[in-house]
Amino acid sequence: MRKLKVMLGTNDGKEIFLGHPGDSDVFHIYELREDGSYEILREIKNEAKDMEEGHNHGGTGKMKKVLKMIGDVDVILTRRNSPNLIRIAQNTDIQPIIVTVGSIEEGLKKLHEKFDEIYDMVQRRKSGERFEVKKI
Repeated sequence: MRKLKVMLGTNDGKEIFLGHPGDSDVFHIYELREDGSYEILREIKNEAKDMEEGHNHGGTGKMKKVLKMIGDVDVILTRRNSPNLIRIAQNTDIQPIIVTVGSIEEGLKKLHEKFDEIYDMVQRRKSGERFEVKKI
C-alpha cells in the first residue's frame, strides 16, 4: 500500500499550528495511507522554537535545525506559507502543502483527497523534479 510520511506543527495535538511550523511547540509525524487511514509515528519537541536569528527573520538556520529534527518526511502540512517553506520546495525532496482547515484530522483528510497527485509529486521529487508550495 502506498503511503506518505507527513509532518505538521501543533501546540495542542488537535489543530495544525496557525503560524509557521518552526514556531510550533511540537512536530507530529504521521503515516498517511492511500486508503485514508493514518497513524502518528512520532511526536518531536521543537527545540528550534525559540531560536533567535537576529534581524534575519526567515533565515535558514532555524529551517535547517527543523529539517534535521524531523528527518525523512515526504510532506510538510501547514496552514501558512513562508520564505523557508518556499526554500524547502525549491531545494529538498519534501513537498510543502498548505491547507485552510484547522484540525489535524481535517488536514489529513484534505491531503488524502489529493493523495494520488501528491504521491506522484513526492515520487517525482525523489528524481530531482521540484514543484512550488501546493495549496489544497
